[in-house]
Amino acid sequence: MSQTVVSKGIFYGLPTFPHFQGQKLRIIVCGANGISGSAMVKVLSEAPERWGKIYALSRRPPQSENPSNVVPIAVDFLHNSPNEIAKVLAENHVEADYVYFASYVQPPPVEGKGLWSDVDATTTQNVALLTNFLQALPLANIKPKRILLQTGGKHYGLHLGPTALPMEEDDPRHGIEGNFYFPQVDLLKEYCKQHVATWVETRPCFILGAVENAAMNIVWPLSTYAAIQAHLGKPLDFPGDVAAWDAEKAQSMSTLLGYHAEWALLTPEAGNQALNQSDSSAFAWGKFWPTLAEWYHIPSGQPANDLDAYVTITMPYPVPPRGFGGPGIIRASFSFLEWSKRPEVLNAWDEVRNKHGLKYSPFGDKAMDTFGLLDAEVLGGWGRVMSMDKNRKLGWHGYVDTKAAIKQVIQEMADLHMVPPLK
Repeated sequence: MSQTVVSKGIFYGLPTFPHFQGQKLRIIVCGANGISGSAMVKVLSEAPERWGKIYALSRRPPQSENPSNVVPIAVDFLHNSPNEIAKVLAENHVEADYVYFASYVQPPPVEGKGLWSDVDATTTQNVALLTNFLQALPLANIKPKRILLQTGGKHYGLHLGPTALPMEEDDPRHGIEGNFYFPQVDLLKEYCKQHVATWVETRPCFILGAVENAAMNIVWPLSTYAAIQAHLGKPLDFPGDVAAWDAEKAQSMSTLLGYHAEWALLTPEAGNQALNQSDSSAFAWGKFWPTLAEWYHIPSGQPANDLDAYVTITMPYPVPPRGFGGPGIIRASFSFLEWSKRPEVLNAWDEVRNKHGLKYSPFGDKAMDTFGLLDAEVLGGWGRVMSMDKNRKLGWHGYVDTKAAIKQVIQEMADLHMVPPLK
């Protein structure tokens, strides 16, 4: 099979779709204001000859101007019934050949526990999002031929401890604790079976992207941390141990994620498949840390040599997702969340914010979703290696250098007045 691929800026090996040129396809993008959804809308809107109508659905009205082939629609999947959602879709004359579903709700954590600790609320609310939307489609006489559901790397339980590496799509579901991805996928499969459609599940890693005031984005707290350390004349200290420094951790840049989702929707062989998604770029925080420090013109720190400098956290499950080997161990000399509450940091933030005219703050009531998320990503000493073999065999060749992706996201966030610009 011969293929033609293209490169666009920092993105390489992107697919082309000659058979779909001029077809003016119609798609519903759910969660269009989020990091993933907004990137998907942007990617699709680049090809108006292929995508005639992009119905961008989100709970709130869009935060920016959209091209002429994008139709923004405000609708709440959680608090509206299927009939109410169908009414909104019908009133806006929505028709769809495809659906991309990335709507997500992050409930507050259990008091005193980590970001994803309220498993029951997370499952109840996110399953309701998908249930209400799917039930609304036939009520509005919308019959998509393929629906893509974006889940993520937590499918493998990597937030609970070490997993079997590399993570592969046919790995069995872990049974350590509930995961809303599992009932969502089962729900989608049953819907597609009943309505003669095909499904795709994609599983990205931590998603890197720039969206106005979007908290679930590790680059926002990371670049804020570096900017404030630079403002204070301090080095870029690393809070984790050597294991966290060296662990390979795949990332998913939102724009490449959008290109991948379009490919998964339009590639016949991808139907009824679960697919990992990553940048396909080898990445470890330790190798990147000096680069980040260089961008901010400050010295780079390293893991502390003295074990007494660390607080040790043992994950609560004695048998990790890997199935053996004991619980995950985290060693931290400090946490980003704790750092974000220091008086000198908050004072420095006020100075940086005023100097650069920044509109949004990752501190205060956002800190758990920003700096807490960064802790969850950086501090764990186990790897996150996603196999992209299945994607390769189906014809996906997209790639971005994760370091270049992070730099671009920082620059885009600076344009949104979220962080200071790089000098």
